[in-house]
Amino acid sequence: MSIVTGKDLLEFDLEDLTEYARVRRATGRTVASLPFAYEILHAVGSLKDSPPTLRQAQARGQLTPAELVDRHPIVNRAVRDVLVHYVAERSAVLDYGSLVNQAQILTDLFWGDLERHHPGISSLNLPDEVAHEWKQRVRVLPDGRPRRTSHGVFLAVRSFYLDLLQWSMEDPARWAQWAAPCPISEADIRGYIKETRHRQARMQQRTRTLVPVLPQLVRAAEDRLHRATLLLEAARSAKPGEEFAIEDLRYRRTGREGRHWRPTALFIIPADEPGPRFDAECEENNAFWTWAGIEVLRRTGARIEELLELTHLSLRQYQAPTGETVPLLQISPSKTDRERVIPADPDLVAVLARIIRRIKGADERVPLLNRYDGYERVFGPPLPHLFQCPSQHRLQVISANRIRELLTDLALRSGIVDVDGTPLRFTPHDFRRIFSTETVNGGLPIHIAAKLLGHLDLNTTQAYVAVYPEEVIRHYRQFVDQRRTHRPSEEYREPSDTEWQEFRDHFSLRKVALGTCDRPYGTPCQHENACVRCPMLRLDLAQEPRLLEIEANTHQRLGEAKQMQWLGEVAGLQESLRHIATKKQQAERLRAQAGHGEAGVEALG
Repeated sequence: MSIVTGKDLLEFDLEDLTEYARVRRATGRTVASLPFAYEILHAVGSLKDSPPTLRQAQARGQLTPAELVDRHPIVNRAVRDVLVHYVAERSAVLDYGSLVNQAQILTDLFWGDLERHHPGISSLNLPDEVAHEWKQRVRVLPDGRPRRTSHGVFLAVRSFYLDLLQWSMEDPARWAQWAAPCPISEADIRGYIKETRHRQARMQQRTRTLVPVLPQLVRAAEDRLHRATLLLEAARSAKPGEEFAIEDLRYRRTGREGRHWRPTALFIIPADEPGPRFDAECEENNAFWTWAGIEVLRRTGARIEELLELTHLSLRQYQAPTGETVPLLQISPSKTDRERVIPADPDLVAVLARIIRRIKGADERVPLLNRYDGYERVFGPPLPHLFQCPSQHRLQVISANRIRELLTDLALRSGIVDVDGTPLRFTPHDFRRIFSTETVNGGLPIHIAAKLLGHLDLNTTQAYVAVYPEEVIRHYRQFVDQRRTHRPSEEYREPSDTEWQEFRDHFSLRKVALGTCDRPYGTPCQHENACVRCPMLRLDLAQEPRLLEIEANTHQRLGEAKQMQWLGEVAGLQESLRHIATKKQQAERLRAQAGHGEAGVEALG
């Protein structure tokens, strides 16, 4: 940069670094060292009036209402101005993420779409055919698929029109000229409740699918961390070029002594052939934070932004009246701007303690870092964040996207699939739904669960809970118990020794050569022990060769009976062969069911 620009080191500005990065990317080269160079220049007095890190300098920050609207060009300046004023008014009551979404709906999906299909349009008072055509277009995505969020678009536009109507009565001079009939009727948004229920049903079904495989994911995270820890310890103790074994697999430490030697780069050598090189330190780091994220998310039900906002200061203690010290985890305000405190069980405390031991510096303190909030587009103050790790040779707070990538990678590594073989993946919010489902179904009152989750409305918590048919089963059992009270009491008396012996003998007599007799208790054999003809015979697959022997013997006897003209014997033997054929078909069904059962057990893990 100094050679190209002719500037001294103390004269560089952010534009010089941006241009340098652009030129390197244009030639296919990386700029991984640029953040470090930025910090060096900032430390020696260059880059005056700039933030201390390149990430802070390049962060876009929050856009103004005018900038949000102008991201989508609008031809009519008068409509553009009213949209800017409307977004500015709404910014006082909406968080930044919701404000961005609403601005995008009104400027791009609503008015921008109208200008593209009806050039010259200048009034919010839309003709019926124009409004109808727009509603048809907004229900479909550009690729032809139906838009699932179309009712959300309708609600945003309806709120826009109704707000203008209300404001026109409060401030006629400013808003009266824009008051117009709303093109979105109640009939257009009537399906919103149905859409919401369908979305809740999909989420509940997803939760019911993920709950059974969560233990498999947890075990996979623990196994990966254990293995990565062993690899890293062995790599650090091995010399360059030395081979070592971990769990029956051999590895070789690569590199050589010198300026470019990396102590943790390894070649995997399965079956005496080199495999892809990987960084053992990076693998252990990814394994640890994958495990830590899963443990904290599933034990707290925290949102992803709340997880990343946890700091060393979030750990508190409560002195109970009994004198017992109760550890608490303080969750910072996020979506609902309501702070909440979660009692930390011993397992959660152990996880948090392990995280703190890992991130403490040489001074036994957790480093202070600024965290970038991707939703609000602002940097927070320096705090001892728990989820921090080295990235590009400097400590940074882990991002939400990085947590999602780690979860997806672990699910793929562990081979977690649905019953039909479809790969399953976990998102951070899935753990929040699983946490709410398990706590409520485990007996925790729903209003307490709402407090733990930070919900303002119990209906929100209820929507998070994937209800299992336990309540239906419980009521059905109560119905059966009530019905039993009307039956003769003699049926529920203690059986005598003779009755009990008779009962056990009945089941011992069910065992026959070809399998098991399923006739009801207390009924005699009605087929004179001709089991091959009995429809109550449950064939044992292990006795199928015996059935084939009986079939061959029957064919021989049938040939002899036909030769001797024993017509009665012929009819009886033919009837036996017909039943034998039925039993063979039953054997095929049993074999197929056994195969499906084994496949199902294997799929469920």
